[in-house]
Amino acid sequence: MWTIPVLIAFSFATVWLRLTVVHTTYELDQANKTLHNLKLESEKLELRVAQLRSPRRLEAIAKQKFKLSPPTPEKLIQMKD
Repeated sequence: MWTIPVLIAFSFATVWLRLTVVHTTYELDQANKTLHNLKLESEKLELRVAQLRSPRRLEAIAKQKFKLSPPTPEKLIQMKD
């Protein structure tokens, strides 16, 4: 007589546990996808920072935007040790 309620309780516990495992697995998969996307975005941003800090780019901006040029020899000051 008591076996049927126990089996039903075990059945519900098994279903609940399985649903919990599936839900947790789904959350882990979503977290892994998010982590992967963030790593890709981080790599892209690091590359962009490297491009923005490029000496060639900075030199081009100095020449075009600020009209700067290398100093002429008469503008150089020699420092003595």
